[in-house]
Amino acid sequence: MKKKNLLALIAALATVFATTIATSACYFFVYQPEEPKSLRDK
Repeated sequence: MKKKNLLALIAALATVFATTIATSACYFFVYQPEEPKSLRDK
């Protein structure tokens, strides 16, 4: 029974860690720099 509790704790911590990483990574995709004039279609 103790091994089950340990695995559940590890799974919960891994879920929190993955959620934190995924949330912080999303902020980088929101920023979009201005396109240089040389690359714009005319």
